[in-house]
Order: sequence, then structure tokens, then C-alpha cells
Amino acid sequence: MDEILNRFFPELNDDQQAAMARLEDSFRDWNGKMNLVSRKDMEHFTLHHLVHSLALSRWISFPERTRVLDVGTGGGLPGLPLAILNPGARFFLCDSITKKARAVEDMVRTVGVKNVAVINKRAEKLESKWEFVLGRAVTSLPTFIGWIRKNLRGGKTDGVPNGILYWKGSLYREELEPLGIEPYAVYPIGEMIPDPYFAEKYIIHLTTESALKARLPEIEA
Repeated sequence: MDEILNRFFPELNDDQQAAMARLEDSFRDWNGKMNLVSRKDMEHFTLHHLVHSLALSRWISFPERTRVLDVGTGGGLPGLPLAILNPGARFFLCDSITKKARAVEDMVRTVGVKNVAVINKRAEKLESKWEFVLGRAVTSLPTFIGWIRKNLRGGKTDGVPNGILYWKGSLYREELEPLGIEPYAVYPIGEMIPDPYFAEKYIIHLTTESALKARLPEIEA
């Protein structure tokens, strides 16, 4: 693990490296009890999950007091690794499945992350607002936008437009076209993390304003 993280994220300090190691150990333990990710995929957990989550830091970091919501967090990804990397920001990890939320709560305690709260609720029922909402291939983009656009703050944070940051494959083009909106940016993970696994993997940045203007299908609004 240390070798892979050091290769792609040499900026991690010793405390952050140790926290990532505790996260992987805790995740492995919980994955043996429930299927957070496929058992086969656990062989590549550092690359496929930690590095994939942390890839966002190549473009965006979250300053102090930024509120970040991770919807459909599952096993705490991408929110937990990013919380370790951005200790001044406040992360809210949301999952509607109670047993997954309880697992993430245990991981947060085990890892010792102080800037994370876990929410066991359906995204559609959330009432607060956040500067950024994260999602890692949770559902289609139109569905995701419909779930959470009411929870987005407008404006910018440190010059970066607030909005949605969504981990997705190349299908994002087909999903956004009928909505009548364009992404603020498309961050190509494979160009910044030179490993074949990340070819055709992106993080889609949609501003709050564009999410609110999206022409969603009625069933998903």
C-alpha cells in the first residue's frame, strides 16, 4: 500500500499514510462481513479505491470549513480518504442502507478521523446544503442530479465553482446531453494517474447553477 500511495501521492504526510493504512485494514475487516466491494477487487483496494478517490486532489482541494457531502458512500468512498487528505473541511457521508452506514461509522472511529459525520438517510430526504456533493458511480447522472440539486449551495469556494463532483466513465456524455447542460470541467483521471486502470475514468464537475438548470426527466426530478 505505502508504495502505491507514495508513487501517486508523495504529498501525504506520515499521519495521513498511517490513517490510510488503518482505513484499508478496517475496510478489509468489514468487507469480510458484508459486500462493500467485490472480494476480488479487494486485491487492488489501494489502487482501485484509495487512489481513485484521492485523484480529485489533482484538481481540487477543500479549504477549512468547506461542507462536502458524499452521497451513496457505501464503504466510505470517496469521502473518507478525502477527509483524511483535507482535515480542515467537514465531510458528511450519506448512505440509505443502515448496515453500510454503521460500518462507515465504525471505520471513522477506528481510523480516528475527526472531520466526518455519517448520515443514514435517503439522499432525497436530505435538507441541509453543501458547497460540494460527491458521488462515485452511484447511479446515472440525471438521477443523481435529481436527488441532490436542492442541497447545493451556489457561488464559489476559493475561486472554484460549488456543485457536483461525480466519478464516472465515458458514458457521462450521453447522460448529460439530453439535460441541456455542459460540465464546468471534466477531469481525466488517467492523465494524472498514469495507470491503465484509469483509462476512460473521469470526475465530472457540474456547477450548482447548471445542475439547477438541468432538464431532468419527470420521473427522476
